[in-house]
Amino acid sequence: MQDPFPNQFFRRYSFIVDIPTVEEYRVLVMSFGTMLDDSFSYAKAGVWGKWKHWLFLIICLIIFPLILGYMVRIYRGEKPAPELKEWGTLFIDGLKLLAVSLIYALPIILLVIAAFLPLISTFISAGALSVDFAAMTEAQTEQWMTSHPQILSAIGTMFILLLVAVIIAIVISIFSFIGSVRFARTGRIGEGFNFSEILAQIRRIGWFTYIAALIIIGAIGVIFWVLLHIFSLIPVIGQIVYLIVMIVLYPPFVMFTSRYAALVYECGEPASATVPAEQPPTQGNI
Repeated sequence: MQDPFPNQFFRRYSFIVDIPTVEEYRVLVMSFGTMLDDSFSYAKAGVWGKWKHWLFLIICLIIFPLILGYMVRIYRGEKPAPELKEWGTLFIDGLKLLAVSLIYALPIILLVIAAFLPLISTFISAGALSVDFAAMTEAQTEQWMTSHPQILSAIGTMFILLLVAVIIAIVISIFSFIGSVRFARTGRIGEGFNFSEILAQIRRIGWFTYIAALIIIGAIGVIFWVLLHIFSLIPVIGQIVYLIVMIVLYPPFVMFTSRYAALVYECGEPASATVPAEQPPTQGNI
């Protein structure tokens, strides 16, 4: 059977974003499978049969800096899953990770605010608060919107700014994913924003490999939330069931994603030099 990914194509364009050859591509797929399997086993071993530990992790969700601090410990490469101890340090580490996350999210937050504030202000100035939209027919609503063109302009501006926010969020996630783990490994918040070192780490991982890793964990996150929201569709008790399932499953999911992030980061760690074993002296040597 002819290979659908000819080597010549990958070799010709691999200089752009480190696109692997077919052989490397197959190894890469197996490597992702290994990392996902490791992360799943890590999370399973951390909670399965350890109900008290699982319960404490659920409590950490309520005092959320604690669950963030637990993520920091996993980011540091602790294996097996760390025990919940030194609560003060756990809380402080969680606050530090929260600070790193908020700083990365700040541009997106400002853009979202900039997108909605003018629209809200325009609606208020157009007298929307005094209009009973529920009593309007569709034709009347369209007529009201047409008579206030500034609202349509504000809506257009909002969509443009939200699109920019999405693009910036994607760019930021490229840095924040590694930056968060780097902060955990060094213990210094500033290192979470050491962009030259973050880029060097990504280059060692390989841009193609790294982007693929982000897409995989992003897709898993989407699938996880979609499956969770299926429970909310149950009549009458759907929201309650959804909340219970989310609280129960979120701790192992956090462990899974945090372990995966640590493994991706370690793909860019310089290989330790192998020290050759000392050779026994041959006969006749002093």
